[in-house]
Amino acid sequence: MQRFARVWVWFLLLGLPLTAHAQLKLGDNLEMTSGGLLTVGYNATSGDFVQSSHGIQAGIGGDVSGYYYNPNFLNFTIIPYYNQSHFNSDSQSLSSASGVNAVANIFTGSHFPGSVSYRYDYNSTGIFGLANTPNFTAQGSGQGLGINWSVLVPGWPTLSVGYTHGSGTGNVYGTDQTTNSRNQTFNLRSSYTWADWNLNGFYDHYTQHSDFPLFLAGEEANYNGHGNDVGFSAGRQLPWNGQMYAYYNRSAFTNDYQNGTDAPLSNTSYTTSTESVGATFHPILKLSLSASESYTNNLSGFLLQNLASNGILPPPVNLGASSYSFTVGGGVGYQFTNNLAGSMQATHYQQHYYGQTYTGTYLSGTVNYAKRLWNTFSFSAGIVDSYNGIGSNALGFFGNVNASRQLGRWELSGNLSYAINTQSQLITYSNSNYGYSANLHRRFSNRVQWTAAFNGSHSGLSAQAGTSSHSEGYTTSLGYKWVQVNALYATGSGNALLTNGGLVPLPPLPGQPDFNAVAYSSETYGGGVAISPIKRLSIAGTYNRSFSHTLANAIASRNSQELFDLQLRYHFRRIGFNAGATRFSQGISAAGTRPGSVNSYYAGISRWFDFF
Repeated sequence: MQRFARVWVWFLLLGLPLTAHAQLKLGDNLEMTSGGLLTVGYNATSGDFVQSSHGIQAGIGGDVSGYYYNPNFLNFTIIPYYNQSHFNSDSQSLSSASGVNAVANIFTGSHFPGSVSYRYDYNSTGIFGLANTPNFTAQGSGQGLGINWSVLVPGWPTLSVGYTHGSGTGNVYGTDQTTNSRNQTFNLRSSYTWADWNLNGFYDHYTQHSDFPLFLAGEEANYNGHGNDVGFSAGRQLPWNGQMYAYYNRSAFTNDYQNGTDAPLSNTSYTTSTESVGATFHPILKLSLSASESYTNNLSGFLLQNLASNGILPPPVNLGASSYSFTVGGGVGYQFTNNLAGSMQATHYQQHYYGQTYTGTYLSGTVNYAKRLWNTFSFSAGIVDSYNGIGSNALGFFGNVNASRQLGRWELSGNLSYAINTQSQLITYSNSNYGYSANLHRRFSNRVQWTAAFNGSHSGLSAQAGTSSHSEGYTTSLGYKWVQVNALYATGSGNALLTNGGLVPLPPLPGQPDFNAVAYSSETYGGGVAISPIKRLSIAGTYNRSFSHTLANAIASRNSQELFDLQLRYHFRRIGFNAGATRFSQGISAAGTRPGSVNSYYAGISRWFDFF
């Protein structure tokens, strides 16, 4: 304690005003500025799966920036950090993390700009999952490298080249299981304007590797994938205030998946080519016309491309080696008045999947009314008539209602959308979904206000069980002078695809998803209090608890998370006092171990320094 007191006095003395700092110049061409947040405090940690420790801990979050010769010739930023957590910095890590982020730019503003970036993170916590699905906290390390270069010569096609490499490993709290991933990406981009045509081309090559934890993969599984995609697009202006576009893309990927060390290797390879052409016209201000055509020679791969904008994923469903889709359609829209508009659309399909060929037509009409009825409601609605060529007709409906109204000090808003038997990507299946949201706000005085909100959604294929997903959430907050209170509740269920980046939600798909699909349901509740009784002092406490169930490759797991966090911060000039306590626990039943917990306590001081 005496040593801690001496450190505290030392920091107080350093809090006195200092002389102004200046840039550091090394030689004739290198200039730099540097600053950092230094922290010293007492930290104690205990719990399962972590080594208990306590004592005085020092940390720093730095910022070094500068340039060589001229900022446009070479400029750089380096951000090192050591022993940074949510207690003593803006970091969200539960553990004391260390690492560096750096970026350098060369020839900025010239015809040949380039950049290099690098990051390294050690002992940081992160999330394996994403919002509205079960997510799991892991602790680990990772690094990444990025290189980009461009050629931008006027009158010539542009060229941009990029390369990224990343890797990471982590231990999932509450288990003895790890996640590992590596990925590399190389890409080319080019654009050119020729005779009123805007031309674009691209090429991407991917390599990825992942090791999945047992409770999500059924056994300790590993995944390797590599592939590439190439494509180009063209567009130009047309008469009648029109525009046209043409697009072509070809993708080829190979995926190897092994579930367990003794299991056979599962190999999937697919190639998908897609082309589309379309045009729009506005011959008069109120009238719009459109026409389009598209073709894909592999429906399984096409559905996959709609799940991820880049990277490699195994196809979620197998529609057959010779599956394809051809569509052609057109539409017309008219603005009858400033508030009333209507449109009609016709689409003809020819598709082959599951060994059969289907043809069919969708006809739809939509009406939009923008003027608010009773100074509250606006809406749009439409109907869909479909025929799939096998003697099945269906009538669908979709609608949307928005509401907004202020009644004295009450502010109300909401939205309701509903659709049944609407067009899906496969002609023999139709979608149904609905969503809703509402917001209520009341200002009782200049210092007191209350807000409550809820939202939800549900979607699935109309005639196939097990394809639906659902989410719902409720929040409320109350503010009075220097006190803020909030609470939340959320629930969700559906299917997700296991990838090297975590869980990717699956849209409604026909058939049974492949081996790497995860069925889930989740529930979360929590709340928080934040107070600021005096200037520069803030105290905040939060509590969150979540439960989830996952089913992956016949392995069912009940999972739980609990987080309690309390923080106090006070700032005087450049000195800050930080204190806090955190308790985090996570349990995963399929892991076969007891839930793991971590308890952390911290009290310390910080000061910002301008080194040069």
